[in-house]
Amino acid sequence: MPKKQNVQPEELPPEPDAITMQELSEKQPQKFLHWLKRHKKAVIIGGLAAVVIGGGAAMAFGVFGEKPQATVVKVIKKEPPKPKTLPSPLTGIQVAPELAERPITAVVIENHTDARPQSGLQDAGVVYEALAEGGITRFLAFFLDQKPKEIGPVRSVRTYFVDWALEFNAPVAHVGGNIDALDLIGPLKMKNMDQFANGNYFYRTSDRYAPHNMYTTTEKLDALEKKLGYDDKSDFTPSPRVAKEKTGAAATADHPNIHINYSYNGYQVDYQYAATTNDYARLLAGKPHIDRNTDQQIHVKNVVIQYMPTTYGKTRINEQTVIMATPGSGKAVVLRDGTA
Repeated sequence: MPKKQNVQPEELPPEPDAITMQELSEKQPQKFLHWLKRHKKAVIIGGLAAVVIGGGAAMAFGVFGEKPQATVVKVIKKEPPKPKTLPSPLTGIQVAPELAERPITAVVIENHTDARPQSGLQDAGVVYEALAEGGITRFLAFFLDQKPKEIGPVRSVRTYFVDWALEFNAPVAHVGGNIDALDLIGPLKMKNMDQFANGNYFYRTSDRYAPHNMYTTTEKLDALEKKLGYDDKSDFTPSPRVAKEKTGAAATADHPNIHINYSYNGYQVDYQYAATTNDYARLLAGKPHIDRNTDQQIHVKNVVIQYMPTTYGKTRINEQTVIMATPGSGKAVVLRDGTA
């Protein structure tokens, strides 16, 4: 067998460092190209490793010899569109946002026969009706998104009106009051808009005699609230609402007529259910109750009857007064959509 020949590996130039590589390329170009050819794969693999491990910035630094620049990306968060309507905190009806943010305003409106027809009751979101002295009822009307051109006749406040106004954190427009009610206003911190102290924001008409001719307007009450610092949105917990899809006119109304016997004939109240409009038409003393601003019969969506202990007595200066146990609990009937 032939002897194995010792094959000597081809001599190669020593591995150049960073300094001798430059010398090799300049002084011995043939040897430099030969070295580069032998090490080409290692150079490529090494370069790829740099890309995978270090990312694009490392490759850019290694290849081009430049320091990577930080890139600032500004993320602009797109705000959701503002709602076109909001639920009224007073009624739940969808209204313009600027109307929902208004303060709720309460006005004491009388119901003497010489005060009829009243102005503005149809535009109120909530109206309380309760007995005053002598069997005569009186209203506490709350306004928010609707702006009647005239409101009145405005009359004096009673203790239970103070309590109901506090439920809505509402400023109250009134013309004085019995002494027991006036005594409560300060300690209970009711927002007070008494005509006696703010006469320029009320006026008397010439077509009726006093005291049944005191009126005001939405614009005047807005200005008075701004003057007194009452023009912030009313802060209170709204009443629970029934989802719209769960409401609707009753096929057969369980209670087509609601009769409320406040006192004698001049103050008998009826609410007649109308399926076509799914609301209740109000009658007073057997006749349609008309709003003077519109010359139309008053219609309401809901009727709530509260039963509360009621007595009659005297104020601390011997005025006749009706005493109602407003704080507390008791029986109530809620009527809507022809049902109770």
